[in-house]
Amino acid sequence: MPSANSVTSSSESESVDINRVLVHNSLGLKFHDGPPNFIGNSSKFENVQGKVKFLTISDNGKRIAWIIDGVVCVVESPEWKRIGTLQHPKAAEISFSPNGNFLAVWDIYSQVQGAAPTQNLCIYDVTRRNLLKSFVQKSHEGWQPQWTKDETLMARTSNNEVHFYEGTDFNNFKEKKSLPKLKSFSLSPSIGTSHYVVFFVPSLKAAPAFVQLFKYPQMKDNSSVIAYKSFFKVESIEYFWNRNCSSVLLLTTAEVDKSGTSYYGEQMLFYLNNRGDSIRVTFSKQGNIRSLAWCPSGKEFFCVYGTSPARATIFNLKCDAVAEFGEGARNIVLINPQGNLVLLGGMGNISSRFEIWDVKEKKPVGQQECSDITHMEWSPCGRYILTSTCSPRLRVNNGYKIWHYTTSLLYESLCSGSEELYCGKWLPNHDLATPFEISSTPVKGIQSQVKKASTQRYIPPSQRLAASGEGAKSIDTTKKFLSQREDPFVKEEVEKDPKEKQKEKRKEKQKLKREEAKKKKEEEKGMHRDWREPKKETEKQSPKQEPKKENAAKRIKNIKKKLESIENLKKDQSDGKFLDKGQLDKIESETSLLEELKGLESLSVS
Repeated sequence: MPSANSVTSSSESESVDINRVLVHNSLGLKFHDGPPNFIGNSSKFENVQGKVKFLTISDNGKRIAWIIDGVVCVVESPEWKRIGTLQHPKAAEISFSPNGNFLAVWDIYSQVQGAAPTQNLCIYDVTRRNLLKSFVQKSHEGWQPQWTKDETLMARTSNNEVHFYEGTDFNNFKEKKSLPKLKSFSLSPSIGTSHYVVFFVPSLKAAPAFVQLFKYPQMKDNSSVIAYKSFFKVESIEYFWNRNCSSVLLLTTAEVDKSGTSYYGEQMLFYLNNRGDSIRVTFSKQGNIRSLAWCPSGKEFFCVYGTSPARATIFNLKCDAVAEFGEGARNIVLINPQGNLVLLGGMGNISSRFEIWDVKEKKPVGQQECSDITHMEWSPCGRYILTSTCSPRLRVNNGYKIWHYTTSLLYESLCSGSEELYCGKWLPNHDLATPFEISSTPVKGIQSQVKKASTQRYIPPSQRLAASGEGAKSIDTTKKFLSQREDPFVKEEVEKDPKEKQKEKRKEKQKLKREEAKKKKEEEKGMHRDWREPKKETEKQSPKQEPKKENAAKRIKNIKKKLESIENLKKDQSDGKFLDKGQLDKIESETSLLEELKGLESLSVS
């Protein structure tokens, strides 16, 4: 079982609506009560045992579906009982419509040779529990049907066309839009009669890429285009609609940045609205766009962008910067449902941390360092943050934590043993998003059980003595024979036996006697050095190695180069620069080099 610790509130009534967490791990599925209770699972949801392949939740949180052992299971609130099961042995992914009334199931495409193509995309009516329509959907990219928020209109791609269906009639499309080389589209998640669609066509030969904004159903020709934008260096687009669907942000990406400024390709941000405006958003700092999010009002949007440390800015509908929120290690921005708090965080490939800011006052509420985070999200009530460490992105310290917006840790659940967490997320509940006053006073929290990684900077071994206050130790860079180098892997000698020590002493004495006898014998034969030669020179050179007259000029040239190098080192030393042992030895050899040069010059003259 996973370990957990938390701050519980006994004063809260059981009737108060609870923020619930849906946990998908290697053991199956389960619910867990979040704040204010943290008491386990007070709902009627029965834990699912087994390997769950895929999980989806409707936007309103009323229905949940998952794939297990080739079967699609669906449950609904408040009883959380299974309302149906679908046999789909090849099911790979599933997707709900916004209110959970329709369920789309995508099977891995396969075709038997000589047979008709397999209809691998099925749309079910969850309420009536029947199959409405099956389609052929070969590509996994963009397989999900798109619905308006009121579910009155559905659209899906078919080759270079987008087909539009109204209500529950999926046998015949009401409208279609054909564009050569159509790459993607986006249907506004709107309510009522004003629905908008954006189409994207990438560049073809010398023609630029472009996007078109239409109002449904007036889409037959270009005379009905509301907004249009063309550009080069765009291969894919992400769409971000504001809440009332009057505006859309287009985040364009080119996989290769030809300027070489970014490893991750080149990005641009464009703004389109239903009044016909099309604007490119400009930024005060170069670099890619890390994250963006609309404010709930739909009149402003946040953007995190630029080279590290990334900058956070809020823009209005004219794409003018309204306020700056500083710089930091950030790659995500999240706004709570009320729009009064914003989370600026970093996770994944940068240091995991998050900051909470008061949007109205433009001031920080708190910040928190946290380790190994792969997911962050606001609670439905807008007062708490859930952070999780999930597999396969990270396979250590799997689990999730719940924080108060003042950055106090309230609850922690860690996986034990070989258990892995695949997903930990809030169950949507729009009724919990009630207004509240922001307080900067941290609430009572708990201490995390996860050990914090060391924050001390790395110190190379050669500088550790200086860092500890014991003084610096210079590194001997003089070139040596291998036999003269110290072996770093040789262990310190163990204390030897006294008898062994005596034996070694006797051997040393015998060795000295032999060397003295040999030296005496050589002196008798007349093999001693010339008494006029300096001792230092005698050790360095043998008579056979004395420079010959024809090599004197070459040796003089080499010595002059060394003397010139020594002069440069002496200049560096006088400027206060650090010199290692080898450089200091080179300076000390200046006198002997000058004497040798003097001797060589006299030899060349003679």
